[in-house]
Amino acid sequence: MRDAEPAGPEGATKVVVLGSHGGQQITQLTGSHLRCGTSVLIDAGGELIVVDCGCGAVHRLAEVGYDANQVTTVLVTHCHADHVAELGSMVSFAWSSGRNGADPDRRLEVWGPTGIADYEAGTKLALRRSIADQEGPLAQVPTFDAFATWHEVVPPREPVTIIDRPGLEVRTVRVQHGGMPSLGFRIVTDDLDLAISGDRGAGRDGFAAFASGADAIIHEVIDRPLVRGVLEAQGAAPSFVDHLVDDHTDAPDVGRVATEAGVPVLVLYHLIPANPGIDDQRWIDLVRPTFAGEIVVSRDLQVLDLQGAR
Repeated sequence: MRDAEPAGPEGATKVVVLGSHGGQQITQLTGSHLRCGTSVLIDAGGELIVVDCGCGAVHRLAEVGYDANQVTTVLVTHCHADHVAELGSMVSFAWSSGRNGADPDRRLEVWGPTGIADYEAGTKLALRRSIADQEGPLAQVPTFDAFATWHEVVPPREPVTIIDRPGLEVRTVRVQHGGMPSLGFRIVTDDLDLAISGDRGAGRDGFAAFASGADAIIHEVIDRPLVRGVLEAQGAAPSFVDHLVDDHTDAPDVGRVATEAGVPVLVLYHLIPANPGIDDQRWIDLVRPTFAGEIVVSRDLQVLDLQGAR
């Protein structure tokens, strides 16, 4: 289902949820096959930033009316599969879809935490023959190495600026997600100040302070008691259950983060579970006791109206 009209005024920064599902199991059993994996698109005056590339992200990008070769920046919160399942596809299709030198000056930047250099090396190895064919007989320019620049950031305990150019500033900070090196991002355009949590456990990092004063937070959420009960009943390994419930943020804690940050709008994404039997109102009811502002439960292809927060 695609929104018929973009939200916000003409020319405003456009934020689209490409995928709202959280976790690495996209199955018919859970109903979560109706949502794609975690991914958010930000169109800042024609400069396209994609945050995470979960399963289905490239297809969703096309569904919402964009081509992969328009993407200029990819931000990766961490290297769990549900956040990078289509990162290689996003980068390689962004490159190959601008074929035959039509725009030899096109470039893409990929920013991610510790581990993204391994992903870069693996992608180039896996696509070695395809890249060689495209750069040779198919005369693709620029070369793949020249097109995509990969930046690995050791997650910083204090915020650092990684992008600072007219119309776009991106800052990042370490968020706590078990033993996985992970980043949260704050993306500031001419008309929007947006914080994105990535995956994080509650109360063990400085994300709330990092997001303070933003127009909105896009934050992951888990229904911790429900997930623990279901997984334990299914006989899941205790270590997996503990990771899933302890290293993600329960709904009341998400509300506390948004309240502490003082934001007017909270968008819930990376829903765990993503079962369609859990309606939006249940998520809102779980968060409402700790957050008085606007709560949006995201869905795939949703265009978020965030300019009204200012």
